[in-house]
Amino acid sequence: MEFLLPLVSVFLFFILFFLTSTYKGPYTNVRASFIFSLIANGVVIFVYNESFSCFNALNATSALIFWLIEVLVLAGFLGYLSAKGKISFAYLNALGDVFRFIGLSKTNRIISLIGLLFFVLPLLFLAVFPPPNNFDAHSYHLNRILFWVTNGNLDHFPTQHIQQLYLNVFAEYLVLDSVLLSGSDAYAGLIQYGAFLGSLCGISLLAKRVGMNANGQLLAAVFLLTLPIGIFESTSAQVDYVACFFFITFVFFGFDLLENKSSLTLFAFLLSLAFGGFSKYTVFIFGIPFTLYFAIRILTKYGFLYAIKVLVLAILLMVLTFAPFFYRNYELFGNVMSPPTDSRFFSEKIPVDKHSVAFAISGIVKNIGLHLGLPNNGFNQFVDTRIRDFHDFLGVDINDIGLRLDPFSVRYSVHEDMVPNTIHLWLMAIACIPIFFVRNQWKVKWVWISAVIGFILFGIMMKFQLWSTRTHMPFFAMGGILVAYIYCEVFKFRIAYLIIPLMLVSSVFVYGNPNKPLVPMGYFTKKVLGHIPVAICATDSLQESIYQKELGDYYVFPGKDRCHPIKSWPGYSERAEIFKDLEKLGYYDDDKSATVFSTSREKMYFLSHLDNYYNVKPLLDHVEGENQNVGILFRKELGFYNYWSALSTRKENPGRMEYIYYKKEFMVLKNAQKDFCYDYILGDDPELLKGFVPDENIEAIYKSRLFYLVKLKKTSCNRKLF
Repeated sequence: MEFLLPLVSVFLFFILFFLTSTYKGPYTNVRASFIFSLIANGVVIFVYNESFSCFNALNATSALIFWLIEVLVLAGFLGYLSAKGKISFAYLNALGDVFRFIGLSKTNRIISLIGLLFFVLPLLFLAVFPPPNNFDAHSYHLNRILFWVTNGNLDHFPTQHIQQLYLNVFAEYLVLDSVLLSGSDAYAGLIQYGAFLGSLCGISLLAKRVGMNANGQLLAAVFLLTLPIGIFESTSAQVDYVACFFFITFVFFGFDLLENKSSLTLFAFLLSLAFGGFSKYTVFIFGIPFTLYFAIRILTKYGFLYAIKVLVLAILLMVLTFAPFFYRNYELFGNVMSPPTDSRFFSEKIPVDKHSVAFAISGIVKNIGLHLGLPNNGFNQFVDTRIRDFHDFLGVDINDIGLRLDPFSVRYSVHEDMVPNTIHLWLMAIACIPIFFVRNQWKVKWVWISAVIGFILFGIMMKFQLWSTRTHMPFFAMGGILVAYIYCEVFKFRIAYLIIPLMLVSSVFVYGNPNKPLVPMGYFTKKVLGHIPVAICATDSLQESIYQKELGDYYVFPGKDRCHPIKSWPGYSERAEIFKDLEKLGYYDDDKSATVFSTSREKMYFLSHLDNYYNVKPLLDHVEGENQNVGILFRKELGFYNYWSALSTRKENPGRMEYIYYKKEFMVLKNAQKDFCYDYILGDDPELLKGFVPDENIEAIYKSRLFYLVKLKKTSCNRKLF
């Protein structure tokens, strides 16, 4: 039950803020207190992680002792305030009214209950029951936590996947404590889920702060609740909802500070920006126009001296937040943020390499294009062609390597990293027309103007990537404010006419997330749409020959690495026939049975990349006994958390996995100088074995299409440096 301690801490902070709050109204107080409690708990986690890391003492024992003391001190402080008569627990009776939706209109009560039963609770189940199985989470978000737990510190470590080191870390700090206290990743999804709940509270409070009534606040919350990429992010072990939460609270507390000059609000305002940027740098990009707006308003309203106080405090909090992490980066890379381009550690450059008006327009249009896809290939190809024609008019190569990391395309992908927010974008586009014809209402206007400028800056500064739909979440959150205001305050629509369709459409993403399906929505959707793969991959020569016999008229044989591309994209009726053929061959068996209830936990780790599962599963069958360490000899720059997790479902004590092939420059690190000895080697390129493992120490080699496993006769501690 140790994993409950941070949740108890959040609850106690919530009670403290609720009973001492100056916010009027129980609904407002509940939302604000929950946000404050999340931020306060974030501070506590940051202090524990960084402090105990200095002594190599990040472990289950220190975490248990720390959190027990923290909870007891917090409970004792509440008792002290009660004994002194400074708080009254009788006020907690108001919470009962809030949880029974008393005071809301009948329509709002029904909508709130529907949202709770069919969105909030199912997403809570998905955050906890299935394991975290997002590919990026496995590659570096959770992989870096595995190293922190092993090393007992947050210092850098030798790796073949450099993003495990220099990409921002605050969201992982939050997950780390859940892992230390529970001994597993079972509650890793609660971090983003908590950020999701906090974001709903924050966006509805922001709607109230800019002047909206209960209807507008509810619509703003439902707009964010039904955001497709937000639904997927709310249960994953990534970082984007955490970053979005802190961005929303930064904007809310900024407007709140302009109304109520409060030290608590000021600290929450500045901490939100620091923690948001520490979770994901793009928060700073979206935050630039808001920061300028708040700076000017604070200066004009509160005077020069107070503005200087805010600036100094902001700098201090930024330094305290980033300094330890920046020091680790500088120590290894000679640069505080990422490896410089002339470094052997250099991996990718995300900011654009070229600047001009035409390039800026290109970046903005391509990022908008990420949200234009529909589940209709013809429509997507039409839009894609129009955008390419527009680039020809601009004189810009749409796939200029200086402006993108991924080739551009308009598509509709129900993928946890890149699902488009098409309907929400169109609602925002429609709403942004009348906003500038509305007199006054400058709070709403400045929210939207700042959000648009932030989106423009993002398109100008960052190279195009197909997964940026999740990075756009702060922009869409602010879009909820615009939509709620226009539809409620200007058009005077009944909110149910917009909310019910949004919920119906977005429920598909709650129940049919391909990574965590409650029902096999993917299979049914593919069947209705006649969705067929653009390439089919065979696992062995027998399956390849069967595919060629049955599907040779449609796919190219032979293909590279047993993957065979489609010859040309057929019409619907022909696709339906191909679908039937594929279904007979068992191609969609995984889709049919892929629900969290019918899939083993081991396999669930791989639902976003099943090919890896089928290739590594037979190899892991040969890892015998407990506490058997596995050296990772990967040439590809990938993580291994999913392979370790698969092994951990089979073993009570699965042993450790660590990289044994990495750059020699890592040897300056203290964590690289620790011994790691292993009994097996998991690799992806047999060439790396040559000259590294003596033949006389190899007991057996097991192979699959993508990997091989070497069983050693004697334990080895060697590393292959290059």
